[in-house]
Amino acid sequence: MNVTAATPVWSDDTSQPLPGELSIDERRRISNRLGAGLAGVSLLGLGTLLLRLAPEQWQVAELIRGLAALVVGTPILASGVRGILTGDTRRATDQLVAIAVLAAAASGEFVTATLIPLFLEIGRLFEERSSLGARAAIDGVRALAARQAVRVRDGVEERVDPASLKPGEEILVRPGERIPVDGTVLVGRAAVDQSPVTGESRHEDVGPGSPVFAGTVALDGLLRVQVRGTGADTVLGRVVGLLAEMERASVPVLRLFERRAGVWLPVVLTLAATTLFFSQDLSRAIAVLVVATPTALVVAGPAAMVAAMTTATRLRILIKSSDLLERASEVDTLVLDKTGTVTVGAPAVVAVRCAEGVSARRLFEVGASCGFGSLHPVSRAVVAAARAEGVDAIPPTQVQERAGLGVVADIEGDQAALGRRELLAELGVRLDPQPETEQAEGTEVWVALRSQLLGSFVLRDQPREDARAALAAMRRLGVDRHVLLTGDRKAIAEQVGQALGMDEVIAEVLPAEKLEVVRSEQANGRTVMMVGDGVNDALALSGADVGVAIGAEVNEVALGGADVALLGADLGRLPRLLRLADITRSVIGQNVGLAFGFAAALIVLAATGVLDPLRGALAQSVAVIAVVLNSARILRFGQ
Repeated sequence: MNVTAATPVWSDDTSQPLPGELSIDERRRISNRLGAGLAGVSLLGLGTLLLRLAPEQWQVAELIRGLAALVVGTPILASGVRGILTGDTRRATDQLVAIAVLAAAASGEFVTATLIPLFLEIGRLFEERSSLGARAAIDGVRALAARQAVRVRDGVEERVDPASLKPGEEILVRPGERIPVDGTVLVGRAAVDQSPVTGESRHEDVGPGSPVFAGTVALDGLLRVQVRGTGADTVLGRVVGLLAEMERASVPVLRLFERRAGVWLPVVLTLAATTLFFSQDLSRAIAVLVVATPTALVVAGPAAMVAAMTTATRLRILIKSSDLLERASEVDTLVLDKTGTVTVGAPAVVAVRCAEGVSARRLFEVGASCGFGSLHPVSRAVVAAARAEGVDAIPPTQVQERAGLGVVADIEGDQAALGRRELLAELGVRLDPQPETEQAEGTEVWVALRSQLLGSFVLRDQPREDARAALAAMRRLGVDRHVLLTGDRKAIAEQVGQALGMDEVIAEVLPAEKLEVVRSEQANGRTVMMVGDGVNDALALSGADVGVAIGAEVNEVALGGADVALLGADLGRLPRLLRLADITRSVIGQNVGLAFGFAAALIVLAATGVLDPLRGALAQSVAVIAVVLNSARILRFGQ
């Protein structure tokens, strides 16, 4: 066939952000906010240092510290003014902070006037960072799409953009290429890695009439595929669409203080006005405003979160979502992906069946010799099992991999084969009829030598050793419903579910169907934690109340869709995650109580004239220190 070039599929526009990156506007906005904070802190430090080293220059030092308060506080002041003019109740915190900054600055407490808005910005950065997860998931899924396709028309090959293909057209997929469309195989056989879409542990052997999906990879063999769907009409495209829809529909969770600021603001202003009315002392009114500032409240959440995230990192748990703590404590249903989550994620030999008169050692020897040098997961599993039995493979002189069927090898001058029934039938090996139980037990591969059947190996993905103990610990923590959710075959999924004591097993589902299962559980009034490791889990991870990606160091797509990532495959960290979330949420509640308690006591002292604005600012620092020290208790978790 002839090959002709087509218009380049991807542009070289470097202005577009890479997958998971922030846009230029977002980078500029965050840089401006961080730059203002750093500039304010630098000016504050410079003014304080000058005041200590040259007290006679106190006027210059105070001017510098006043400039620091102006640099950091201007955005908050502007936001507070907009809130007053527009009546936007969502800016209640900014309004109160703006009043506090003005009161502190009016009393000469520029340190307080600088630190109050700085703490607020730190808290907001924690919250905003969690919103990047859905976008990272979308970008990660898009990265799996093939960049080009080879269209075949009248015997001529042409490289084109997959989006330009129409249903009914034909394409070629060569070994090692990513399939660019959803379609049906017309000609050829190949082993296809479909785990990114279906989550199935074994590589699917496809042939004429078999469906294939965009984003999957043909491992061997040449396929001629008829296009059924492209772009948004593929399974991969629908995953992107649903993730984008979910991102648009999500509403940022308000911080604990935001829900109270609307009440707190008029209360504080009333107290300050009342104090001024009865005492006729402006200093007392300013002191009330200073001590009523939400500094300790603003830092209550972030301080606990910093401690929790530090502890989680030590435990190899990455917490991404700021509202995880509230949701995690309510979880009562655990939905787990099978492949790579509760199972190892690769086939292993679970049974050996020898023909009459053939020893297991001989079967392993020939099977491992056929699989010697092959990269197919089945071949690797047979070789690994042979080594575990102390059997060394005989290096073959010739090896021929039959795409989608198996391996034919020349061993010491004799023809041997390892593969499916169809391969052995082609070689003239007589096999008994396939028993009905074969598909239920796992993938069965056969071994023959000199056209004589030696036996077979049954391979199956195995549950992780730590899975049962981890699930039992989750039940003790009140997560009493466990659901196994997988794209794998029903019979195999039920075996894993039975071994792990699952309450329900749902098999042979695609990504959108996994999301529907999660939503169905939520519709029944349950709070769902979804645990998965692949692209096929990204939708369900985003839709769950708590999404947990496992093995996230190798799967950025699942990580992007999740609230939490377990860096590794140890399921024992799931119950530790729940305990850490419970402790952190409890500490945040204590912090809020401390902050409100301090504020109430200090308001009384300020209103009665015991505290002037300067002493009030110092007392506020004590409240912040108390909150930080209380948060530090989280660091002892897991030690």
